[in-house]
Amino acid sequence: MARKVFVSYKYGDSSVQHIHRAGENDPTTVRHYVNWLHDHLDANDHIIKGEDDGEDMSGFKDETIASNLRNKIYDSSVTVVLISKNMKEIYKPEADQWIPWEVAYSLREKTRDDRTSGANGILAVVIPDETGSYSYIVNHYSCVTRWSTDSLFKILGNNMFNRNEKNLIRCTTCNNHHHTGDDHSYIYPVKWSDFMLNINVYLDHVIGINNNIDNYELVKVA
Repeated sequence: MARKVFVSYKYGDSSVQHIHRAGENDPTTVRHYVNWLHDHLDANDHIIKGEDDGEDMSGFKDETIASNLRNKIYDSSVTVVLISKNMKEIYKPEADQWIPWEVAYSLREKTRDDRTSGANGILAVVIPDETGSYSYIVNHYSCVTRWSTDSLFKILGNNMFNRNEKNLIRCTTCNNHHHTGDDHSYIYPVKWSDFMLNINVYLDHVIGINNNIDNYELVKVA
């Protein structure tokens, strides 16, 4: 069955690893990763882009713009959030930025004309920075992979590792408790290098998580 995938991202963030593009010498931005994803989705799947070049959040309160985004998200079943190093504008309230609003709306159940669209499955895909590193968000240690959820927008971090009944084990190396399994987070995090090798697997995975949404404590406010 075809999927409609809404992509939330910081259009102009150029603090990302370069993607070679034939005939193009301009700097790589997150939008180029969106284009790559578009080209590599299954033929029957449909990608719906979020923020457009030139759109300004200062006009976001206008109902026309808000309605346009709502329509895009309402018509999708999966939201892919592309995490990039400088996606956050640190001096601007999170509620006034695109990504938190799009994630918040993706988490809601929406009813129109007797048709209800439930919360989307949500995948957080971390893009490598200019040096090819993911360490600004994820680091691998001998006994655990640690995601720096406090570096993300709050609505992203609050919906990771949020399973009601935790699957934890005590580590004999560091004596801490670690999450196990692949259902620990409603918003499931993955590195771009892994995602690009198994796009359908990860999209199907978050749809499966969405089918068990009651197992998670969701925070729906940006």
